[in-house]
Amino acid sequence: MELFVQRCFDGMFNGAIYASLAVALVMIFRATGLLNFAQGEMAMMCGYIALVFLSSSDSGIAGTQSIGSLLPGHPWPTWLAITGAVLVGFALGALVEELLMRPLGDGSPLAQVNVTIGLLVLLNGLVLQIWGPFGRSFPSPFPSGMNDHFLIAGARLRYTTLGVWAVLLVVIVALGVLLRYTKTGLAFRAITSNRDSAELVGVRVRRSLMLGWGIAAGIGALAASLVGGAIVLEPLTMMKMLIYALAAATIGGLDSPRGAIFGGLIVGLSQSLVPGYLGVPSELSLLPPLVAMVLVLLFRPHGLFGTVPVERV
Repeated sequence: MELFVQRCFDGMFNGAIYASLAVALVMIFRATGLLNFAQGEMAMMCGYIALVFLSSSDSGIAGTQSIGSLLPGHPWPTWLAITGAVLVGFALGALVEELLMRPLGDGSPLAQVNVTIGLLVLLNGLVLQIWGPFGRSFPSPFPSGMNDHFLIAGARLRYTTLGVWAVLLVVIVALGVLLRYTKTGLAFRAITSNRDSAELVGVRVRRSLMLGWGIAAGIGALAASLVGGAIVLEPLTMMKMLIYALAAATIGGLDSPRGAIFGGLIVGLSQSLVPGYLGVPSELSLLPPLVAMVLVLLFRPHGLFGTVPVERV
């Protein structure tokens, strides 16, 4: 029993990280109807920027001396550094939409997806060139010592897990308010449904798309910062997590932030429980989430909470 509960707690932590990145993918899909395959690498870049913000100038980490000389109070406390990385992520997302996606205009979706794949390769190469292939970690924004946990049925529920889920739920509530009760959220829904019609009725499509990309990149930066404060940040970390996040977003529904939460939890628990009880090798840890995704799509092709499209005939 103790081992089962502990594996559930471990799966909950991983699921929260996957869900954070899945929410970012959902935001892009809500705003544009496309998947951003560079979401993980954009998040990783911002995670390293958070590392620069909170590292001292003599740490030997690239960028700390030049950036530290420009920032008052550098090195920053952990939460301030994460907030700064989120703002940088917002600016990066808006810039990508302005410089890379907007010139494509009404081009084919395949061309736009190819651009995001090219951006993935570019950002991964930049991170390797600037910060090297080494794994990095920084202080967690939550208590993370040996004794910072609750004991439930003999298993350890760490404060880090609770903190990550608390942050994620705050983000989801904020997004729910944005999408349901604001003009911006209505614009996102209109653009996804029919971009041309939305433009004809006065929706500011360009502004909405830039805002959608910025919000998604900011959420991704938050996810990467939580990873760096809880596990380790390295150039391939977010690429691996993007695969799990894609599975989570697909399970929950590509247009549903709430679905991303449930999808992330399903992926995290399946990754933690299935190998331990069915003897799946650790090298095949991706298999259980993919099987879960296929099973969900067999019965609900649009995901658990995805919107079923309605077409007029």
